[in-house]
Amino acid sequence: MSRRECDVLVIGSGPGGAMTAAMLAESGADVLILEEGTYFPVGSTEPYSLDEMDKKWRNGGLTPAFGPVQVTYVEGKCVGGASEINATLYHPPVLPTFDAWAQQYGITDLGGEAMIPHIEAVEREASVSPFPGSPGIASERLSAGAARLGWKSVPVKRFWKYDGKDPLGRRQSMTETWLPRAYAAGARLEQGLKVRKLLIEGRRVTGAIATDKAGHRYTIACRRVVICAGAVQTPLILRRSGVTRGIGDTLSMNPMIRVAARFDEPVNQPELGVPVQQIEAFKPSMTLGCSNASLAHLALWLVGAPGDRARMLEEWNHLGVFYAKVMAKARGKVRNLPFFDEAVVRFAMGKDDLELLGLAAERLATVLLASGARSIVNPVPGEPAIERASDIPALRAGVAAGKAQVTAIHLHSTVFMGDERAPCDSFGKLRALDNAWVNDASLLPDTPGINPQGTILSIARRNVLRMIGARSEEHTSELQSPCNLVCRLLLEK
Repeated sequence: MSRRECDVLVIGSGPGGAMTAAMLAESGADVLILEEGTYFPVGSTEPYSLDEMDKKWRNGGLTPAFGPVQVTYVEGKCVGGASEINATLYHPPVLPTFDAWAQQYGITDLGGEAMIPHIEAVEREASVSPFPGSPGIASERLSAGAARLGWKSVPVKRFWKYDGKDPLGRRQSMTETWLPRAYAAGARLEQGLKVRKLLIEGRRVTGAIATDKAGHRYTIACRRVVICAGAVQTPLILRRSGVTRGIGDTLSMNPMIRVAARFDEPVNQPELGVPVQQIEAFKPSMTLGCSNASLAHLALWLVGAPGDRARMLEEWNHLGVFYAKVMAKARGKVRNLPFFDEAVVRFAMGKDDLELLGLAAERLATVLLASGARSIVNPVPGEPAIERASDIPALRAGVAAGKAQVTAIHLHSTVFMGDERAPCDSFGKLRALDNAWVNDASLLPDTPGINPQGTILSIARRNVLRMIGARSEEHTSELQSPCNLVCRLLLEK
């Protein structure tokens, strides 16, 4: 059994883990990052290809959450986590949502005004930018359809850098932003190590047990731990370690349906990435927008469609993929079962959630027909395509009855923060342990109703500043100055 030692063990290298590791390392802490997945440089795999799904996604991106309606959810499993595989869309955190969370869950210092400096820092440090020039034909089509219906739509900014060298720019994932910062400040990364459980003595974590792909065991000794493995893996690690009270009982997610729509003109431009247009008229309860339309994903969303799928794929450039996403009221559970290596997730969508998703499907079909779509592949397997307005009521009914293919890419809330009712305090410190924190999507007390990466990063930044005792928003220069020693002493308290 191999042994490692560190001051702070950060489990997971996605947005929460990367932010945590960078800021703690810059404060002078000895940081070791453990990542179950493997490092793949940006651009080393074709985006949204089967190769990328196999290498960077857990279970190839097709992990089921069990319930009356099966929801297939996505988890990243690589260095950088979901930031390496998602659409990079940036939604600024909704300040009224922070205010509501602070009041409902008893979270201190989470009011919207208090979060503005963190939001601004994330936008600056991640080069959040609008797409330059035309957003692409699919986005233009969706925008035109929304305008005809009087629905507000906007092009969404992205975690993307445009420096003039490459007209298409470059993804600003964790392997391009906070992880390099962490390495520059002395943090170490060990990839391919899966944390099996924490080593706990009394109320203190003394280390962790991890295994590599060959089954070799490693012991990592640490003085404190920050778990940032995501909304499924974080509660799984805690539960395997015997920390179970309130852990993994309150999973929230944003269920969605996706449809492929055929247009007379070519609309599929894979070189531009995911089209950025979204309809905001019904937010936060419902979002309509463009999705990825690679050949691999088109083949997936055409499964169950009547007709010749091979012929439809031959005309792939005329096909766009679009989605309708809703905020579900349902709460799910994450559990570890004896002798099973993966988490078991249950998420039971209720009648209200399904009816809302049915309404979202109706609105999506309505705007796509208004956008000029000639036919829309029905998300209910075996049902005919939608070609006219009279076809839409049957679509809504089928989705509301739970017959459609439902997916989710945003999972949250499994180890939420708040007052004494919550397993974590207002800044992510676990109540059951004296030297352990959570700092990822698990902390969000509810679904934010938007792409959550910006929200996760801004909250993570806030929490790390609390960990190191910093008070000033001028933390960057302070943490890289001789006061590192002071911050180190604060860390060691």
